[in-house]
Amino acid sequence: MSGADASTVVHAYGLVDPTSAVQLPAGIDGASVSVVSVGDIAALASELSAEAYGPEVWRAHAEDPRWLEHVASQHHAVLQAVVEQADVLPLRLPGIHADLATLEAALRGEHESLGSAFAGVRGHVELGAKVYVVAAAQDPAAQERPTSGRDYLRRRSAEATSREESRLLRQAKVLDAHEAMAMAATRAVANPAQDAALSGRSEPMVLNAAYLVARDHMEAFIKVAEQLADTLHEAGMTLEVTGPWPPYNFAVGPEETTAREAG
Repeated sequence: MSGADASTVVHAYGLVDPTSAVQLPAGIDGASVSVVSVGDIAALASELSAEAYGPEVWRAHAEDPRWLEHVASQHHAVLQAVVEQADVLPLRLPGIHADLATLEAALRGEHESLGSAFAGVRGHVELGAKVYVVAAAQDPAAQERPTSGRDYLRRRSAEATSREESRLLRQAKVLDAHEAMAMAATRAVANPAQDAALSGRSEPMVLNAAYLVARDHMEAFIKVAEQLADTLHEAGMTLEVTGPWPPYNFAVGPEETTAREAG
């Protein structure tokens, strides 16, 4: 990677251990990815066209979800390729620096906090869990025609009570499942449920959580999740576990990442 050049900017993807042996993928728009080391931390970075990715371009596209998703997906692809080989701490978008020297200065200036944040995810990956309601209990009596107005109102009241009882039962089972998976992880966070436009599913989502799991405990976590999936299925819900992902939800500090919804 070259030094200062007004026609280019340096994009930082995330932090890695400089001693890690990582096969580096191609970066944004096929740019090469380099390791920029400062002490015991290193940043994965690419030199990009300032015309395409400079600060002014980011400001111009701040409200353009298609452009942002295009960049974010390529940013993620680099981190995903690396997390499958070694520990990585995602950095926030836009990770743009004027040049290599500016990136190195940023790493030195925040070395202590960045090192602490990286230590918090060392040896870990992120696993996601989503629970959907896929079936609702049916009351056979609800299929019968009411015999009077009073009967109709009584049934409507009973149906409302049954729906609320079912909702509370599902809620309790989901909370129990989240707590069980959190116990099998180092850290856990529950995010807002996604709507259908983001989840790509018509069923209601009742849990959207992320878990920081030690690499050597992933198998144990999956076994816990499989047992919980059976219990949730009996209550008309389905559990989906995804990952391993870069630990977006657990990257903290001055370069705190914008959490990506893992798919």
